[in-house]
Amino acid sequence: MRPALLAASQDAPAGSPDPTAQEDPAAQPDGYRWRRPLDAQPDWRGVSRDAAYFLGYQFAGLAVLYLAPESISGWDSEAKQNYSFSKWRNNVSEPVWDTDRWWINYVLHPYWGGAYYIQARERGLERAQAFLYSALLSTIWEYGAEALAEPVSIQDLVVTPVVGSLIGEYVFSPLRQRIRAKPGKLDWADKTVLFVTDPLGVLNAETDRLLGVKTTLRLQPIGQRMPALAAGVGDAPLATRANLRSTAWGLQFSADW
Repeated sequence: MRPALLAASQDAPAGSPDPTAQEDPAAQPDGYRWRRPLDAQPDWRGVSRDAAYFLGYQFAGLAVLYLAPESISGWDSEAKQNYSFSKWRNNVSEPVWDTDRWWINYVLHPYWGGAYYIQARERGLERAQAFLYSALLSTIWEYGAEALAEPVSIQDLVVTPVVGSLIGEYVFSPLRQRIRAKPGKLDWADKTVLFVTDPLGVLNAETDRLLGVKTTLRLQPIGQRMPALAAGVGDAPLATRANLRSTAWGLQFSADW
């Protein structure tokens, strides 16, 4: 055994696992973490990634609306055949009070506003921040892919985040807390409720898995020790190796693709 490796092994108590290999299992999402509590601090990296995914999901949503009948989408065949940048520019420049069916404006949109809100709360954002995040995603949708087909909806910009945040905080959140407080394994009904109240969170976790995104929280030495070991300081003088043993330990977060 090289002296450097021997010195590293002597820092840990006998019989204990290598601390450099220990990881927090809760910080390694392999798919959606059904039991995960709200993050203690805002996860801005995760929030940014969620928003980026949402931009991509818009085009999938646009395809669904394109294929849906006019009674559901509100888009006639002529509208579907006239997508252009100039039309998008006109649609975002002239918001209107739309005439969609009541359940689309006052049931479906508030539901998605609540889902946006829950996604932000799961990332550790406070209530006001989660409301702003819900408003942001609603605005991205209205001014994004949907504006290729129809003008921006005034009531959707308001109803989605306002009513949606109330639903998220006072309907979805209590349901999720009650389910997560249950002892034992969660059954299919519990997971269905968690999915319905946070569909984007489940979808994003699966997207992370498919793209190979892995977030980890490791306990490992910080300072001079790791670079020194990597450089092969096993042949350094004894006094130098002794100084290396006084390295501080800390937590390191990493996101790997």
